[in-house]
Amino acid sequence: MIKWIKYVIAIVILCFLLWYLYEHWGELGLLFKLGFFELLVIYFISFLGILNSSYVVRYLLGALGVRTFFWDMVFLQNATHLLNYVPMKFGTLFRANYLKSHYGLEYSRFGVFFVYLTLLTIGSAATISLLSLLFFFGVTSYETKILAVLLLALLVFSFFFSFIPLPVPTSGGRARTFVKNFLLGRKEVASKKQELFVSALLLAGNFILSSVRLGVICYGMGQKIHPAGFLVLGALGFVVLFLSLTPGSLGIRELVVASGAVALGVPFQVGILVAVVDRAIMLSWSFVVGGLCAIWLWHKSPADFKKAERL
Repeated sequence: MIKWIKYVIAIVILCFLLWYLYEHWGELGLLFKLGFFELLVIYFISFLGILNSSYVVRYLLGALGVRTFFWDMVFLQNATHLLNYVPMKFGTLFRANYLKSHYGLEYSRFGVFFVYLTLLTIGSAATISLLSLLFFFGVTSYETKILAVLLLALLVFSFFFSFIPLPVPTSGGRARTFVKNFLLGRKEVASKKQELFVSALLLAGNFILSSVRLGVICYGMGQKIHPAGFLVLGALGFVVLFLSLTPGSLGIRELVVASGAVALGVPFQVGILVAVVDRAIMLSWSFVVGGLCAIWLWHKSPADFKKAERL
């Protein structure tokens, strides 16, 4: 039931955004000036982002003692992006099953990997956004104060749940054994400060790439925004995209990016247009490249898809 509620929310928000763009198209249509060169640069940036994300995944799995092949993770990363638009975050379930089938990663340890990837994403993005906001924009306005408090809360949340020690239960039933293995894996990863720091730096590279992509879109539309503003918007969009509050964060990410743009002095309708264009590019990448990667993985091992459906 919850999965369908998420889809309904996503559809309602997207309908509102499209209606809003339609109502303001007279003034926004003049901004839509992206040419072939800008699109080529944007897709190349997306390609670099996928490569970097795949390396982060490989590096974090290495901290859990799992050695993976880089290009296998690239294919898996692309397929996961596409499949996460399917109900129940099928992409995440598929990745968990794929890593268990091909690399022996238990589901409890996959949970550790996924949790730390989420926490590092949130922490790195909040740090970059907060520093950019403080040093280049200040927190004088009401909007920037709210944004600063939100970013600080995300940073504290990420650090707290990454390193606070938790008691490990003794073995009991199946559920207690799963929790025990999860907490032991968490303790193992939390002790590897260097690996976590390097992973955070690599994730920061993804935020920068995402920011550059937004910058190319904005400048292609003739909108001049301080480069630090793209760091704030890129990091916010990346966190929301990763949390997937709706399938693929459809609608939610666009609202967050547009609201963040308002805090930086950019009109809401311009922020919406930029976010929608960025989403269209992301969707085209996911359905074309992600679709080809998913077909390849299905051709190589169709049983992985069937097992993921039963999880």
